Amino acid sequence: MPTLEERMQRIEDRDAIRELTSRYCHAVTDGDVEVVVALFCEDGAMVMGDTVHRGAEALRQSYREALADLMPNPMIHNHVIELAGDTAMGRCSVELRFVENGEACVAAGHYEDQYRRVGGSWKFARRDFTVYHWVPLAKGWA
Repeated sequence: MPTLEERMQRIEDRDAIRELTSRYCHAVTDGDVEVVVALFCEDGAMVMGDTVHRGAEALRQSYREALADLMPNPMIHNHVIELAGDTAMGRCSVELRFVENGEACVAAGHYEDQYRRVGGSWKFARRDFTVYHWVPLAKGWA
């Protein structure tokens, strides 16, 4: 049975990882590319389909383009985290509201995340984004 200290550390780690994803959402909504990039490890990656953006400069370029075009507002929920020392894996659902080509749109999907503790703080080592739907709000997803 884990010690009380070990159990507390696991609670704190899970809370820090949930806060990491919340900070990500707020930075994306604010359009703050530098904060978004700082939430990733130096060799961190964002994966969307067959497209992989790895490393700070590739992430910076990708987020500059995406945030300027879409003005997204992501919301994370249903977070599950599995800890393994200084690494962890997680899955969380995401709903997005954004503007694409001047039209209000909605999307939903989930992230499969890999996290790594760096200098005492949790960061994204990899985020894999799976899309369920990405449609104009007027059309809907059904």
